[in-house]
Amino acid sequence: MVYQMSNPRRTARGPGTLPELLLAVVYQNAMVPPRRLFSRSMTSPRLSTPGPHLIVALVTPFTAYGEVDRPSLRRLIAHLQAGGVNEFFAAASTGEAPLLDEAARLAVIETVRAAAPDGVLYAGVSGTGHRHAIRNARAAAQAGADVAVVMSPFFVALDQTQLVDFSTAIADASPLPLAIYHHLRMPTPFTVPTVAKLASHPNIVALKDTNGAEHNRCAEILAATAGTPLQFFQGVEKLVLPTLAADGHGCVVAQGNIAPHLFRAVLDAWQAGDPARAAECQRQIDALWSIFLQPEVRQSFAHFLLTMKRPLQQQGVIATTAGALPGVTFSPAYEQMIDDFMARHLPSLPAVRMP
Repeated sequence: MVYQMSNPRRTARGPGTLPELLLAVVYQNAMVPPRRLFSRSMTSPRLSTPGPHLIVALVTPFTAYGEVDRPSLRRLIAHLQAGGVNEFFAAASTGEAPLLDEAARLAVIETVRAAAPDGVLYAGVSGTGHRHAIRNARAAAQAGADVAVVMSPFFVALDQTQLVDFSTAIADASPLPLAIYHHLRMPTPFTVPTVAKLASHPNIVALKDTNGAEHNRCAEILAATAGTPLQFFQGVEKLVLPTLAADGHGCVVAQGNIAPHLFRAVLDAWQAGDPARAAECQRQIDALWSIFLQPEVRQSFAHFLLTMKRPLQQQGVIATTAGALPGVTFSPAYEQMIDDFMARHLPSLPAVRMP
């Protein structure tokens, strides 16, 4: 596929920074409470990071006893910074957020903020309902997060009007700008009309879209949200370059944990006007992404996570491959499959020295 560098929506929509776009909407809407205008996070210079954005959905390292492994998490941040990453999504689905209690969630957010004081920190705040998500957003703000990220509710299915009301209640009360997170595994999708409605809210600033590898909604959503400050972040590794070609604002990727340099390279090549180099980087990402098509990987979420935690452990970034669930083990054959796959598709990186 040939990717074109020009897109008329880029000029019409404008490349403004997140605070500039937010403030433009705030000034145009006299009904917006003044507290949002003077929010610490909305005026933080960290949010002026220019796009396209490379945001890594962090794995959460654990000790063998099931506690958040803060030293390993600090090494992970250093590893990502060395690969050109300065935007992080903590307590995400890749970070096992549904399995974290409040103490573990805050431990992750606080550790990432301390390790990356100048980085942009997105924090998952999803809970068992809107009140829980609001409490999580307030706690995340106290822990140093810049943006709160919320999914549709776990387990229960909503209609789209209910989803708008759910998201609006959180955005109204959140002390942080809010990003919404669409994922196919959730009972209720964020449909394009719903995203368009929510994009008019002055405190809803972005969408992470994990809609599967066969349906990139970027152009459709940007068309539906034209004239709003909503930023579109692709959640599927295979669709990063097609999203940039559709004028998307960047990506939030799990495999950035193990190959940050590849994702940085595709964004940098596209930004530099080198679509051929960007396409070559995307082909390497596609090959790495194909591990998710292996039937063994689809046995459980823990099997999925091992495709990232095992290479990180072998590079010396994290101390163990332990997850939030107790007693999880893997067959030697499965571990060998990951090792063989990564030997073929993951470019070698320098080892990280363990303290």
